[in-house]
Amino acid sequence: MENIYQIAFILLSSVGGAAIIIAVLSSWLGKVWANRILESDKARYTKELDKIRHQFEIERNQLSIIHDNQKHSFQRIIKSLEQEYDEEWHPINGKHYDELKEVAIEESLFLGYEGERALNIYLEFFGRAISFPETTYQSDKMLRNIYEHLIFMSERMREYFRKRIGLSNEEDPLRDVNLLAACLLINDYTFSEIDFPTKTILKFYFDSSPLSLIDNINGNIHILKSELKKFISYIESDIEERKSFFRTLTDARYYLKLIDEA
Repeated sequence: MENIYQIAFILLSSVGGAAIIIAVLSSWLGKVWANRILESDKARYTKELDKIRHQFEIERNQLSIIHDNQKHSFQRIIKSLEQEYDEEWHPINGKHYDELKEVAIEESLFLGYEGERALNIYLEFFGRAISFPETTYQSDKMLRNIYEHLIFMSERMREYFRKRIGLSNEEDPLRDVNLLAACLLINDYTFSEIDFPTKTILKFYFDSSPLSLIDNINGNIHILKSELKKFISYIESDIEERKSFFRTLTDARYYLKLIDEA
């Protein structure tokens, strides 16, 4: 036994023995600290994960509320667009216009950029068809076509908002609405320096049906593009004109971009 202690003492006293002891101790301490670090990291990550889960739950609830409100908003817009027009083709009563405009203002928070723009286009068309005491119409055919424009656009608008709530898979319900609006834009402004209103085949007549106008625009899309570019260039060339027609310039750029992306 005494010899064994002597041998052990000699081993411990040697460099190799000390190295063994140090290695064993290092390994043991490493495992202890690794376990402690692991437990610490686990607790920290668990806490962070719980925080993320909580935040995700809050955001999910918020999105759910927004979605429900948006769905209700779009359903209300769709219903408002379902106007019953006079079958005898009398001029449209401004009451319907005012009611739709009021709904559009009340629901503007959920419309989105495209929805608000399209609804404004529709209201602009609607406004042109309202009966005023001094209003005179050239023909019964013209009045019928004004009705047709409104019915056509309201159908496109309803389809757009149905798509927004997952009830339609039509690719681009507003394309024709935007084409009509672009055509109307180049017909509405008088800039004799650049021959506006347009003198092209895209001259707008309310005694043409919306479908015939759409066909005409699609068949001459290069002309519409050229006229929009000319309009934009003219407005941009004068800083005062740019200020005065900022909204119109924005619309023209928007329509040109849609045509370029088509």
